[in-house]
Amino acid sequence: MPSISWVEAGDGSQQADVDVPYDYADPQGRTFRLHAVRLPAADPANRIGVLFVNFGGPGGPAAAAVAEVGRLLFPPEVPARYDLVGVDPRGTGGSQPVQCTGSTAEQAALPYATLADFPTDRVQEEQAIAQVRAFADECRARNGDLLDHVGTLQFARDLDVLRAAMGDSRINLYGLSYGAFLGQVVANTFPTRTGALVLDSVVNPAWASGPPDTVSWIRERVEVGSTETLDRFFELCGEAGPPRCVFAADGDPEQKYAELAARLRAVPLLVPVPGRPAQPLTYSTLVSVTVSLLYNGATWPLLGQLLQAAYSDDGAAVATVLESLPQPPTPEGYLNYPDARAAISCADTDNPRDPYRYGEVGRALDATTAPYVGSRWAYAGLVCASWSGRSTERHTGPWDSWTRNPVLLIGNRYDPATPYRNAVVVADLLPNSTLLTVDGVGHGAVGASSCAASLMSQYLLTGATPPVGTVCTQDRAAFDPVPVAALTGAALTGAVRAGVAAG
Repeated sequence: MPSISWVEAGDGSQQADVDVPYDYADPQGRTFRLHAVRLPAADPANRIGVLFVNFGGPGGPAAAAVAEVGRLLFPPEVPARYDLVGVDPRGTGGSQPVQCTGSTAEQAALPYATLADFPTDRVQEEQAIAQVRAFADECRARNGDLLDHVGTLQFARDLDVLRAAMGDSRINLYGLSYGAFLGQVVANTFPTRTGALVLDSVVNPAWASGPPDTVSWIRERVEVGSTETLDRFFELCGEAGPPRCVFAADGDPEQKYAELAARLRAVPLLVPVPGRPAQPLTYSTLVSVTVSLLYNGATWPLLGQLLQAAYSDDGAAVATVLESLPQPPTPEGYLNYPDARAAISCADTDNPRDPYRYGEVGRALDATTAPYVGSRWAYAGLVCASWSGRSTERHTGPWDSWTRNPVLLIGNRYDPATPYRNAVVVADLLPNSTLLTVDGVGHGAVGASSCAASLMSQYLLTGATPPVGTVCTQDRAAFDPVPVAALTGAALTGAVRAGVAAG
């Protein structure tokens, strides 16, 4: 068992680097160095234990995010009685980060590999396939067998080692999005050592494995979540009308979006950028920005403004709206997230080796059940077609273990990244679990509902789950007037959740 030496890191936080087995099949061999941040319980006399926090991704670091916003994520009684601990998963943040390219500029030159863009025609598809091959080859050359030792099961074992090193007998975890998949791996690998598990915005474990030639993100049904949430945006925008959703002016929002998408497929709209050449607003950019802004209901009025500006062919107005959008903090140095996301998702999931399969799946969805977003999400798996890294161990089932303590699942009815039906599926799989429904929109249920936050707090402090069938509402409807603080919070949660590009 490793010893942990915490050192003060400012603002009441502590940090540590901890060595765990590089390969759990050889526990006395090489070690893997993990970076962690702890916010000690404010009421140590009544301390319950450690609560690990994982913000998802995959690929999102947790340590810095816990230091920055950990105490804002929960009602104050939770950080009073728990040490909040963020551990950067293997290959992310400060935990031996994967780096697939030599510089930020080189990374930016591979938009299809890093999911900054997705192809919309056959020429772009060939470019994307070439990019992911180059990205995968360089990543293996730069990282060696590190790519075989990142993944969810290894990290779940790491958490079990760390909870023991910190004196806890149970693993307590708040997991958001991919963090909820991590929580399922914890629950099914260590069912007798699970404590309080809160799984917010639940991933269907079919993401990990499935029939040949199926794409991980489509097995997870993320395209369903995006489509249902976009339809909800159209519906609520029309009901709100132009005073609160300007995209409702002069026509039906759904029809206007279809017209705008078709127009941008044919001719991109040029958007002025200060000090630089005008940038094209393409069809793929429209879809990606739309999905991103669906993640938080507080930004839906801004999405309406952006769509209206684009529909009016007003590039300057588009630029103005884009400048007003909440921006995540700019990282110093190389941004590891796209590389870590690829490393973890490709290590963990089954995906087609035929690179042309992704376009086939995406185009079929675009033409049927998931217009606009089908290709966007199918191509999110393309990087795995050429990937050579594979976790030395993976958890692909069972998913129905009886945990020592009940698991609390929380899901929004309209979530663009983890559809509500996923939470229903996992609630049926996990026999000792309770589903708390939030009748709202966006990715991440607890942050926008004080009702859900209160019930989660009750569960973390007492172990009591809400009555079966409990439904909470969000504090603010999507097109209610939004205070500046809410938009700041949208930027904050968007940064720490690290799920805009994939799940």
